[in-house]
Amino acid sequence: MRHFRYIYIIGLLLAAACSKSEVDNSDNAISFSPVASKSTKAIISGTIYPEGESFVVSAYHNGTDAYFEDLTASYSLTQNGTKLWATSDDQYWPLSGSLDFHAYSPSSASSHGVDIDATNGVTATGYTVQNNTQMTTDLCYASATVADCGNHPDSVPLAFSHALTQVVFRVKAADYYSTATSTVTLSMTSLALRGIYSVGDLNQGTWENLGSEHNYTLSGTPTELTYNGSNQPETVDVCAYLFLPQELGPNAAISVGYSIVQRVSGTDYTLENTPVTIPLGSSLTQWEPGKKYIYTLNIGMNNVITFTASTVGWQDDGDNIIVEEN
Repeated sequence: MRHFRYIYIIGLLLAAACSKSEVDNSDNAISFSPVASKSTKAIISGTIYPEGESFVVSAYHNGTDAYFEDLTASYSLTQNGTKLWATSDDQYWPLSGSLDFHAYSPSSASSHGVDIDATNGVTATGYTVQNNTQMTTDLCYASATVADCGNHPDSVPLAFSHALTQVVFRVKAADYYSTATSTVTLSMTSLALRGIYSVGDLNQGTWENLGSEHNYTLSGTPTELTYNGSNQPETVDVCAYLFLPQELGPNAAISVGYSIVQRVSGTDYTLENTPVTIPLGSSLTQWEPGKKYIYTLNIGMNNVITFTASTVGWQDDGDNIIVEEN
């Protein structure tokens, strides 16, 4: 099983360790402020950690002793141009020793089996991606160590990594369709996946125990395929979802339904085809964490459906991702 590639959002945490005599010393508080060092494009879009989002953080003194655990950090204020996240109760730095910080986002992931421990950092047991809410929730995790708390930084930088895989589906008509020479209208009518692992455990940056396959209905809304002014087929984005990183097994497949309406002598004739199923592993054999996989489906007549699959890093230079088709 592969380890994660990291897409970084820099986070600064406001929390602290408590020598009880120091609780009133505001200069000794631990602070957080998410600032983007690289632009990212996730299901939750944006170039910085969203102000409306919160994360859960724990800290361990000298690597083992719980200093504070499972505290939620939320946006608090902006100080000198830096946005700060804070826990509801201030935490303070110890006078000596080290602190290991572990965090996951969003804070709601705790209800899906996500946890933190001193040995493994962020872990998940039975994390499930099956319904629409789970398929659009971007699970991220981060760790950082301050080796000398007596000489601590102003804030703790947390580099959040994407734990899941983003999969984008696009559709277009095959090149031999042309509205200049034919009265054919082509639409995609359904899109589904089957045989995809949907439940797994996260441990030390690795997904394991992927033992439950699930079938997904991704789109049941007809999508008409269009042409540009030069009568070339245009690519239409259908959907983008998050899935567990995984090897694509022999049962992993995509199913696409489409309809063709052809006008002959003023009369429309409709062909509703039986959805065509293609093994996903015929092109890409696995989905890796922190990566975006873009499937472009080319739909033609006579049950001819082909697709190209391209991979890009889960980041871009701005709000728009431009993908060149192979």
